[in-house]
Amino acid sequence: MKKQILNFGKALNKADQKQANGGASGACYQEGSRCCEYKPWGVFCDAGRCGTYGCLWY
Repeated sequence: MKKQILNFGKALNKADQKQANGGASGACYQEGSRCCEYKPWGVFCDAGRCGTYGCLWY
């Protein structure tokens, strides 16, 4: 139990931050093997991965 409490405030590494925030721009997120990006007309998802500056399409 003590270990769980101590790990509660653990900082995320860069890879975890990108997964949670969608990278530096915060404009994308990962949904399985698809990268989803926020566009003016809505959310667009296609095969790819979420990178530092948005989606990297396959």
